[in-house]
Amino acid sequence: MSFDGPLGIAGVGLIGGSIALRARKAGIEVIGFDTSPAAADLVDRSAGSLEALARASKTLVLALPLDATLSAIDIVRAIDAPDLVLDVASVKVPVVERTAGWKKFVATHPIAGAEQRGARAARDNLFEGRVWTYVPCDPQRDAAVDAFIRIMGARSYPIDAHEHDRVLALTSHLPQVVVTALAALLSEREIAPDLAGSGLASTLRLAGSPWEIWEPILKANGASIGAALRELSERLEGLADDVEAGTLRLSASYFESAHAAYDALVKPWR
Repeated sequence: MSFDGPLGIAGVGLIGGSIALRARKAGIEVIGFDTSPAAADLVDRSAGSLEALARASKTLVLALPLDATLSAIDIVRAIDAPDLVLDVASVKVPVVERTAGWKKFVATHPIAGAEQRGARAARDNLFEGRVWTYVPCDPQRDAAVDAFIRIMGARSYPIDAHEHDRVLALTSHLPQVVVTALAALLSEREIAPDLAGSGLASTLRLAGSPWEIWEPILKANGASIGAALRELSERLEGLADDVEAGTLRLSASYFESAHAAYDALVKPWR
């Protein structure tokens, strides 16, 4: 099995639209299904339904929120038309469980995105140089997914579904929740915009993320996210005591550890 077009995309928003633009740039025909009129500008032609899209595609990407992805899986699996079906949801265990035994499906997740949403936010270089995870299944499907990921300009990264969700709880889901909580706190204070600098702006970038995208993620990966929040909460309590007492020993050690994390996780992308 190899990656082949026409490429169908269900959900031509930020991720699906960026996939469409990259695929068309590579000369691959793209068929889209989305209710937004702006989505039609990113594809070669549009399908009138998910069923029609599945029947017209050789490879199909489900670029939908997690709950919609799970519903779409049931519909497409019943049709069994595409040669290869992928998803891009940021939680993998529910997807893998729903698709157990389906020989045409591979669970994937690109480690890329933005706080904006919709087709107008799409760009053809969104995945350039980024990691694109997938849950290994068999050599043929793995090779087809690797070929697709390379066309997207990304690097394939095989990972177990449970490990993916545990790590993403720390690297993606926890930051979203923490930034959201900070932004909610700030919204309750009367702060002049002139007193909010670039540091706060970069910190709050994720605060623009939509609830309807995150609600199913928080539900599906709640145990791992909750554990991460409790661990962070304990550290914050310790920092509060450290700062109030004026000892700052714990604060200093955290700054040192934070620099190491910055060098390892952020600097490579600067």
